[in-house]
Formats: sequence, structure tokens, C-alpha cells
Amino acid sequence: MKNSKWLLACGLIASMSLASCGGGSKPEVEKTAEPVVEQTVPRDTFPDDLWMQENKQKEGVVESNGIQYKILKEGTGAKPNKRKRVKINFEVRLTNGKLVESHMGKDVMELLVGNVIPGLQNALTQMPEGSLWEIYIPWDLAYGEEGSKNIPPHSALIFKVKMIEVVKLK
Repeated sequence: MKNSKWLLACGLIASMSLASCGGGSKPEVEKTAEPVVEQTVPRDTFPDDLWMQENKQKEGVVESNGIQYKILKEGTGAKPNKRKRVKINFEVRLTNGKLVESHMGKDVMELLVGNVIPGLQNALTQMPEGSLWEIYIPWDLAYGEEGSKNIPPHSALIFKVKMIEVVKLK
């Protein structure tokens, strides 16, 4: 009787351990999700962020609404809001001086202020008609982490903009 109880107990223990192990396979170890550690790069480590920090120390450079600008010629006309259309001449360069696009002195561009990149919106809404400004836009108010056709990711931009006219609604 003692032997049969002992065999029954061993059988029960063996069957319980087999059942918990999936019938003889290796026991499954509960996998817990590894904590997601977000890899954030400090903002001031991008070369163009460092360029912007140095640029704001230069004489005549004003910082406002996340952008920097230098007034080359002060205009006296109307200032647009984001719902207005403007006629402008402009050129865009990277901080290394590479020309990305130019409409300066040739094509007059007419555009809706609210449809341009955020940094340029900030500048245009502060520019009176007749102004000529050099505008320095950080990458996060330009084309961001993705970049654009001729603009690498994390690129600050240098615009030279002539505000020709705030278009009057008819």
C-alpha cells in the first residue's frame, strides 16, 4: 500500500510537471517586453543647431518666433497674416552656402503665407511690404527630420526674401 501511494504520488508529480511543461517539451519562459528606451538626440548636437546658436550672436541678427532674421532693407507697407497671399522674390541656401532654389530678381512668386513651411510663415507675417530680409530657419521649422528634394534632414535654411506686395482681395 505504501508503495502504491508512493508510485501514485510520483505519477501525479510527473504528470503535473509534464502538463505544465507542455507534454514533455522544454518549459516556456514567460517573455516580458523589454522597456522601450527612446533614443533622443540632444537638440544642440546637430551641426545646423550649432550653426544657429552661433549665428544669433552676429551683429544685426534678431531672434523672434523660433527664427532668426537680419533686416537688409526695411519696408514700410502692410504686413500679411497667414490667410493672405504675397508676391515675393526669394532664394534658399543651406548653411554651407549651397544654393537650393532661387527666384531672386527674376520670377515673382505669389503664394499663400499659410502654405509655406512654418519658419517662413513666422518671418513673412513680420515683414512689411518693401522689405528685404535674410531669414535663418531652424530645421524643425523647415523640412524637419525627413528633409526634402534637395534639402537633407535636420537642415537649417537661409532665405533671402524680398516682400514685394501683400495681395489685396478683390
